[in-house]
Amino acid sequence: MDQTTSEARTLIEQGDALLLQGQVTEAATAFSRAVELDQSVPHAHLGVAEANLALGAYNIVTIACRKVLELAPSSADGALARAILFTLDQRYDAAVFDLERVETLDPGRAYAHALRAYCLRKLGRNGDAALASAKAARLSGNRDLEKLFPADVAVMPAANAVVSPNGNYGNPATTGNDGTPGRISYAQQRPWSERSAAERQMMRARVATFGVPVVTYTLIAINILVYIVGALLSHDFISPLNSANCLIYTSNGMLAGCSNKVYEVGLVQGLLIQQSPTQVYRLLTSMFLHENIIHIGVNMWSLYAVGVATERIFGSRRYLAIYLLSGLVGGILQVVLSPAAPALGASGAIFGIFGAFGAFVFLRRRLLGPAANAIIGQMLFILLINIVLDFSVPGIGIADHAGGLISGFIIGAIMVSLSQRSRRGGTVV
Repeated sequence: MDQTTSEARTLIEQGDALLLQGQVTEAATAFSRAVELDQSVPHAHLGVAEANLALGAYNIVTIACRKVLELAPSSADGALARAILFTLDQRYDAAVFDLERVETLDPGRAYAHALRAYCLRKLGRNGDAALASAKAARLSGNRDLEKLFPADVAVMPAANAVVSPNGNYGNPATTGNDGTPGRISYAQQRPWSERSAAERQMMRARVATFGVPVVTYTLIAINILVYIVGALLSHDFISPLNSANCLIYTSNGMLAGCSNKVYEVGLVQGLLIQQSPTQVYRLLTSMFLHENIIHIGVNMWSLYAVGVATERIFGSRRYLAIYLLSGLVGGILQVVLSPAAPALGASGAIFGIFGAFGAFVFLRRRLLGPAANAIIGQMLFILLINIVLDFSVPGIGIADHAGGLISGFIIGAIMVSLSQRSRRGGTVV
């Protein structure tokens, strides 16, 4: 990185801080100087757009957003630039969709959550807007970011914007390209009234489920459903595994089986996989089995307690990846270190979610400010309860818990770091 680029990055960081502090004019100046130093940094142009949105200079906002889309259309900056353009055009539902992508790519961006709250209020979804505002305040150190958005935005034809060759934001000229390769011109996109019934229904469904931790609720439902099926087959809802009469693999032969087929095909054991590698699928199926009512109760409570927040931070797809990968790593360690013992339970995956959440708070602690200590304290309390209750179950898999926690922290740290690189340099994640 040369000196000019380094100075531009410093100005961008200053601009971000000034904007969150409400010093909009000073922030606009810092971002503009960054653009003059290095026109290739998307976040500098995005900062110009954010600051001038607060100042009411909508022509400049449009020009700056289009430059971002030209430089990094698939990055978090690009998604936020599109959301701002949609906001200018009063297409708040479309803005919310792009802000969902911003949250996936860069979950710790306070400005994006504040803009989402603004758009949700315009859509009449005041409850969701309040949650988004609270998250924005928490990430910005309890600052009020509502003043960065105008009470009313005039409709702006987003096609009327380009950037002059020298990078200055002057008089706009007409263009029909929104800066995103292969995408229909912004001005030509069909309005809501011209969309088909299926398209409208799909968009309504996305709006209705936006911000809802669908993956967390789905995982809880699957675990409970599997437990109920196992309990019905064992005729024992309190401790179905103990009533399944399972025989494990020994040196004398293969798994003799259980009276309960759910546990017979789902339990994992290291010796069994060593003798029959096709049984490796059990690493996955065992993550959805539980020994008794206390086991599943503790795990599902813990998954809900930490999963809802973590899914909103990382986004549904990355959250599911963390859950499954952490569970698999924990399971692998368990069968390697304790090959003779059968294993089951979602604890490794859930501890991975704890680890990923901890990685996010640790790496973003400066941005979270004083709220970070309170958040860490709450999560440690939940984690401690989980450990105490989990270890009250005989035969607990320590390797599974430790492996899930460590792998979740590493995976979460990598995802947060990649999001930070995307925000600073426009890298596609």
